[in-house]
Amino acid sequence: MAEEKEKEEVGEKKAEEVAIPIAVTPPEYRKLIERLKAMDEKVEFVMGELSQRQGEKIGFTIGILYGLIVGTLLYVLFIL
Repeated sequence: MAEEKEKEEVGEKKAEEVAIPIAVTPPEYRKLIERLKAMDEKVEFVMGELSQRQGEKIGFTIGILYGLIVGTLLYVLFIL
């Protein structure tokens, strides 16, 4: 009898440790989707701003290189 009680107690402890999945009801699901959309919009905005800044830096560097090349060609053609 003592062994049976021990087995039952162990079984109950294991049953308590197992997590029961929770079903999401439609109103909660809609709220969750709205929050996810809001977060996604914020992430997209920030990524767009970062990409724009990076593009401006790259464009500035390319502009300087083209300016140096054109300046060097004009110097070679008209000065020499």
